[in-house]
Amino acid sequence: MMAKAAEKKAGAGFRWMVITISALCLLVAGQVNAAGPEFPELVHVNWQQRSITFAAVVTASLWERQPRADPAARNFDPDHWHLIISATQANQAVGRVAIFSAWATDEEIAAALSTLGARGEKFDKRSFTRRMDADSSYPDLRPQGSKLRLTVSWDGFFGRKTVSADEFLSNTSGKKLDLVYIGKQHPSNCVICLYGCVGAVCPNRALTVRDYMQGKSRWSLIPGVLPEDGTRVWITIAMAGE
Repeated sequence: MMAKAAEKKAGAGFRWMVITISALCLLVAGQVNAAGPEFPELVHVNWQQRSITFAAVVTASLWERQPRADPAARNFDPDHWHLIISATQANQAVGRVAIFSAWATDEEIAAALSTLGARGEKFDKRSFTRRMDADSSYPDLRPQGSKLRLTVSWDGFFGRKTVSADEFLSNTSGKKLDLVYIGKQHPSNCVICLYGCVGAVCPNRALTVRDYMQGKSRWSLIPGVLPEDGTRVWITIAMAGE
């Protein structure tokens, strides 16, 4: 049994290594034209549509296969918090597995959204650091900032396909993503978090850190929507009004 467990762990590590190397190879090869034929820059700003677009690599299946902690046992499961993180910061060993790994950094994405007028309030970091304190009110805080809308596109056999986050993600609470911009407030390298975490440039206002710690929510992928791991996609984040 121990041998089988070791073999399974080694297999998972090998898959992670292959996907990581593939992502980094794409990163190196695509620096000049990372966002696609129409976008020569890493983060393309569309002033007319008030949106930004950047390239990323799908690592969704790997994200979903990560062992999940039990929040009811007061454990913490950082692997399943990340929707998008910078590929250069992805690291399975420290909970850096996201659904998408982006070419651009969180700082570049934050700056691009800021040029469109995205603004966010200062978010108290104790909302995260006090997550284990049942008597603290900080984990109940919700981030406040400009509302955002996310779509993901990729080229397939029948042409380019575009989906919203609600089309590939579901939550046991029934709640949807409510993304807001707070900017770069924490050195976590996270672009979009599935919860209201100070570490993300764009956290989810719909679900607090407390919601996670009390086991009130669990994210999962809707089968058959996203392409396979290693596929290059284009992430668009648009201003959605205040």
